[in-house]
Amino acid sequence: MITDGLNPLTFLTFLALVFGSGAAALLVVFSLILKRPDAARVIAQLAAGGVGAYGALFLIASLTSTNRVLGPGEEKHICEVDCHLAYSVVGAKTAKTLDGRTAQGTFYLVTVKVRFDETTISPHRGMAPLTPNSRYAAIVDGQGRRYEAPTDALQRQLVPGESYTTDLVFDLPPDASELRLILANHDVETPFIIGHENSFFHGTTTFRLDRYL
Repeated sequence: MITDGLNPLTFLTFLALVFGSGAAALLVVFSLILKRPDAARVIAQLAAGGVGAYGALFLIASLTSTNRVLGPGEEKHICEVDCHLAYSVVGAKTAKTLDGRTAQGTFYLVTVKVRFDETTISPHRGMAPLTPNSRYAAIVDGQGRRYEAPTDALQRQLVPGESYTTDLVFDLPPDASELRLILANHDVETPFIIGHENSFFHGTTTFRLDRYL
């Protein structure tokens, strides 16, 4: 299974870093108020050690990761902590006009299949519907340029086992080639989570589009 790297352990580790650092900062302040600089120093050193260990694990996970390019029908799972949504590209086409609009270059309509993978839900979750977290979608060309698209169509609720297809619309210039789709979680904390594909220096997973065009 190809995922975006988020899992309960790394998410809980990130929360421990955030809340632990906050608690340590408060304890340092209280220690200084109580005129206990020795205690403040020890707490600060322990906190710095925790941050350093997190940073080391973060860099190891990012620098040992690789880029992946998925072909037709291959799925990428985006984690919602206690379950996964699977995404795949099932088609693509171009158009000059769409719904009364004229493209500045060429419209690229990428058809994405979204599937709530029922095999990934935790035992206690049940069949409750899921509203996905925020998403980011862009086409990247061979020159590294990115062309983003709205992702409102990816916010539909799903129950385990349910799926649907939807089109993402991009406006690309005539010289864009070697196209790949980026589809990722867009939550603000993900760049700081160990092993997440959005984290700094981490490899990314993209979908190849040339087979459809």
